[in-house]
Amino acid sequence: MEKKVIHIFGSGHLVFRLKKIIESKSYQVVQCNDEVINNISISGSIIDNLESYFKNVDLDPVKMIYLLDDKDENNLQLVIALSALNLNIPITVSLFNENFISNLFNDNPKINILNPAKIAAPHFVEALEKENERTEEIPSKSVQTSPRKKGDFLILKLLAVFLTVLATYVLYFHFHEHLSWVNAIYFVVSTMTTVGYGDVNLLNASDWSKMLAVVLMMASTTLMWMIFSLTVDYFLKNRIQISLGRKKYNLKKHIIVCGLGRLGYYIVQELLQKGEKVIIIEMNENSKHIEYFRSMGAEVYVGDARSEKVLADVNITKSAAVISVINNDALNIEIGLHAQALCPHLKIILRVFDEDIAAELKKVLHLNFVISNSSIASKYFYNILEKSANIV
Repeated sequence: MEKKVIHIFGSGHLVFRLKKIIESKSYQVVQCNDEVINNISISGSIIDNLESYFKNVDLDPVKMIYLLDDKDENNLQLVIALSALNLNIPITVSLFNENFISNLFNDNPKINILNPAKIAAPHFVEALEKENERTEEIPSKSVQTSPRKKGDFLILKLLAVFLTVLATYVLYFHFHEHLSWVNAIYFVVSTMTTVGYGDVNLLNASDWSKMLAVVLMMASTTLMWMIFSLTVDYFLKNRIQISLGRKKYNLKKHIIVCGLGRLGYYIVQELLQKGEKVIIIEMNENSKHIEYFRSMGAEVYVGDARSEKVLADVNITKSAAVISVINNDALNIEIGLHAQALCPHLKIILRVFDEDIAAELKKVLHLNFVISNSSIASKYFYNILEKSANIV
């Protein structure tokens, strides 16, 4: 029987899935991460390291070299170095950056470049067209509206105190010092604002009235500065919240996408191309994709999709679906369960790395659309090997 060997550089869920498929097809898999390459020769270049690595390798049975590191820069270094060695072995590279893909190795038929996120994204979008298969009735949980902040109430209370003081002093000076209503209002306001023109004064007033005027000046100055500072703080914070997309949305039949990483980027792109209304929830306010998608017409809310307030703000009860593709299985599951509790019949599509976990979630938690993106991508990467074998 012919010996068939595959070399895989990298680690992670995609490597695990691909390795499993390849081994089931009677291939021998040799997995090597970038640390092994770098440790072969501490002083040498990556080309020297690879040359040393393959010097002791029988290349005849090697049918494919996969470069599947999570970082594009590592895969780029490896593919450039391998090209320089002229091993005459097909190479399949994982690259997420589209700029690299369009410009690299177009004239080299031995090198195949695939984007795992772009491969998986259509499967998540296609799930929107499928019907929910949930048979068990799940009680819904009411969406809690966020209470008014304490700072808002404090401003209102201080304003109420300010107006009460103003009215009390106007009444006092009108009835006790016999000022007309207009003069009483004019005097109290000019005193409270520390303008004090002097045309209406208390030179002939009682000592008690003068003492009350002193108290009025001190109290009103403190109140005004507190109201001013709290109001400025309120509007500044409000402006920051709006710049982060933290506001209440009134959209209906929209798609909520949680996570704007590699996979989320391509999912949102596909949804916008289909003309869907999209609200993105992204934890990282420094994400380089936020402004790009806002310019494309999507709404972006910077916050934690596990929060009920955030889900209420993006109007989850009126949405068409939630797609959670954060780079963390546990977070996606938590978001899915929160969304399910609030809207039992809402279409919820989750990304998980492990295909077995996806199957269990469908069975136990009644989450029908749980997709393993690494499982999808691994099949495409294996197809490259199959085509290469058929050509040979």
